[in-house]
Amino acid sequence: MPTHPLPRSRAVVTASVIAMALLLSTLLMPHGIRLGEESTGDTALVRTVRQAAWPSAGHLGLSVALIDHGTVRLAGLGTTRVSGGRPVDSRTRFEFGSVTKTMTAMILADMVAKKELSPRTRLRDIFPGRTFRDPEVAATTLEELAGQRSGIPSVPESIGGPVNLLASVLGGNPYRGQTVQDVIDDATRSTAEGKGEVAYSNLGFAILGQALAAHAGTSYRDLLQRRILDPLGMRDTVLVARPADVPDGSARGYITSGHEAEPWSSEGYAPTGAGGWTTGADLARFLAATIKGTAPGADAARPRWAMPDGGRIGYAWRTTDGVTWHDGSTGGFSSFVGFDPEHQRGAVVLGNTSASVEYIGMRLLGEDGPTPAQMLTAELPAAVLTVLCLIGAARTLEVATRRRGRRLLPEPDRLKVASMSWRAVVLLSIAWTFGSWKLLWPPLWALAAALFAGAVVLGALRRPHLPTARGPRPRLRWAVTVASVLLWTAVGAVVATGWIAR
Repeated sequence: MPTHPLPRSRAVVTASVIAMALLLSTLLMPHGIRLGEESTGDTALVRTVRQAAWPSAGHLGLSVALIDHGTVRLAGLGTTRVSGGRPVDSRTRFEFGSVTKTMTAMILADMVAKKELSPRTRLRDIFPGRTFRDPEVAATTLEELAGQRSGIPSVPESIGGPVNLLASVLGGNPYRGQTVQDVIDDATRSTAEGKGEVAYSNLGFAILGQALAAHAGTSYRDLLQRRILDPLGMRDTVLVARPADVPDGSARGYITSGHEAEPWSSEGYAPTGAGGWTTGADLARFLAATIKGTAPGADAARPRWAMPDGGRIGYAWRTTDGVTWHDGSTGGFSSFVGFDPEHQRGAVVLGNTSASVEYIGMRLLGEDGPTPAQMLTAELPAAVLTVLCLIGAARTLEVATRRRGRRLLPEPDRLKVASMSWRAVVLLSIAWTFGSWKLLWPPLWALAAALFAGAVVLGALRRPHLPTARGPRPRLRWAVTVASVLLWTAVGAVVATGWIAR
């Protein structure tokens, strides 16, 4: 802030603008994500979950189930949305993402157990009329797909570009509009690199599910309904092909910077986790039957191959330190199902933000998760970058008030005020979009925005008294200013592109 006082009239006007801008910017500031005090269901389980969950992890609502030797306990914590939501309970629907892969894998195991096909059935056998770019992909077995050992890339080039990646980070749907035919086409165009080694592949599981559906002569949605959902009585679990089809009353999903995420939906990628909605109660039925071995295709959970991290993998299900599990993540939701077969214990956790819930599930099963210090350390870089963006935006006021005197930096010119103002706009946008608001106090953004607004007004008041380009080399000043504006315009364009693609 300035060391020399402003003329009274300018100071009064600037202070008034800052005050009004502060009131306005509080309406625009990002939401802080916190797990609410609301709770439903088993009170003892609620207390256990609150002890396991890190307060600043970015959770909003959680639906939890704990299974112990067939006894199921259910609880809900927090709310279904940032404002105006209702308390989460065991029948609140959440997106469950890649947990769907376990169901796809169990369909395969069930079909194998009933001798409807062989686990070594190859893709070229399911799609005999298709031409495959890579013979290794054509020869890929259903078992290799289910064990994440196919070598097929996780996402195809058609949806794996940087724009789609940025849109996904902002809570967009990377699989929007992807049909069954798109998945088959992408698989036939893919190559299999590192085949036989465990490497996660969303495309691989998508083509697995569509191959099973093609073999059964039906859609994947109907196949899942007939082979898994109906036998287990999972009446609240649905697959949607469009965001408009999301059931009423479902939880809203958010990225941890506080912005609402778009629901994922895609007929083509449904087998891998796009478009699936379920409840804590339904997943508890699913997991309890899997633990008992009575679920269709429960043998899918049996460990079969070694993983690079020392664990083992079956059909989709991973086993580490005695816990067999799978997690899921969409733009605004996270999920976890896991069980300890030796002690007949299982845990289900569903969350409606992008914050991982895996560590909560593992703690409920008695496994060590990351400590609060480790989680804080992981979040600090994002928090520091957010604070630096806010400081950079707020410093525009300091530049606009700088006057002649004993300061080391010279009084600004019009070019400096203009370039700093544009930079501040971009920095505020970055902080609003990517800021670590699960750790930081959101009014900090409003304060930085208000100081910037004061700088704009003061710059306008001082403009008639400032030279356009101060110094002995005005052309150099112009060149530096243009370069700065272009740089920050490019940065702002990247952020805007992500929102548009979203």
